[in-house]
Amino acid sequence: MQLGEQMSGTRVLVTGGNGHLGNTLAKLLCERGYEVRVTVRNPQEVIESQIFAGYDVDIMKADIRDQLAIDLAVEGTEAVFQVAALYNFDEQSLDQGIIANNTEGSQTVLQAAKKHGTARVVFTSSIAAVGFGGSADSPLTEQDWGSPEDPYCRSKLESEKAAWQFAKDYGLDMVSLCPSIILGPNFYKHTPSTVNISAFINNQIPFRFSYQCSIADVRDVAEAHIIAFENRAASGRYIVSGTHVSDLIATLKDVDPEMVLPERTLDLEETKAFAEKAGSPVEMVGQPFIYSDAKAKRDLEWKPRVLAETLNDTIKWIKCHDL
Repeated sequence: MQLGEQMSGTRVLVTGGNGHLGNTLAKLLCERGYEVRVTVRNPQEVIESQIFAGYDVDIMKADIRDQLAIDLAVEGTEAVFQVAALYNFDEQSLDQGIIANNTEGSQTVLQAAKKHGTARVVFTSSIAAVGFGGSADSPLTEQDWGSPEDPYCRSKLESEKAAWQFAKDYGLDMVSLCPSIILGPNFYKHTPSTVNISAFINNQIPFRFSYQCSIADVRDVAEAHIIAFENRAASGRYIVSGTHVSDLIATLKDVDPEMVLPERTLDLEETKAFAEKAGSPVEMVGQPFIYSDAKAKRDLEWKPRVLAETLNDTIKWIKCHDL
């Protein structure tokens, strides 16, 4: 099969199919005519949530560290979208398990893809693997690699580096995507990214603080994954960072008039202390998060939607689903 051709009827696998990106990607693949298989750790929860209602999705039970289950899931697929990963900043309960899970689990998926001759693996990484910082004159690019201390962020760095080493050693055709904070609709439970939006718009945080970030719409990130598979010329890493936001709280207020802006503003040190108490990565506080997605726009013809649409749809989804 030649990559880049119309893929109608092609069987593909999305690991972590119940996650925010995973379920959005799986449904978009269905709409494009693909035969879609997803792996989840708890199929019953997925069925009860009706997250795939109206979509013909083959749901398989598999933890990404379960070699036998992943082997069965990968068998017969032309593409594997390795999306699954623990996304949690709370290491008090996970200890260092999140690093092992995300790194070793990804290796399990890649080994199965190699064994079964999968045409291409599209690997979901993160800007955490690229690093934090950048400026308007010198944004971070695909050539950059971070050195995060936070266990989740480090797991994304280590899992992507290990994936590239595996691809090199075994000749696996792989492309990786590094999205920024993912927002947008299609989540039936919060991620650490969406829960912050909910807290802001529901007036649950009594103070303001500097909150710079880059935001990518989940639908645009899913689209980039599909193009990365279909476009045979796609290669290497791609940053899909979307829109840089210099003040997320003020931007949310512009979109949602019902949101109340707190009067008190924390300074940088107070913000770091708050992040530490909340279990969020302190090293990310005060960073500008400025990236270049020029490669994705050039090679994948990626066209992220305007930020207002993403925020509007995120807020509507939270309010309509009482999240």
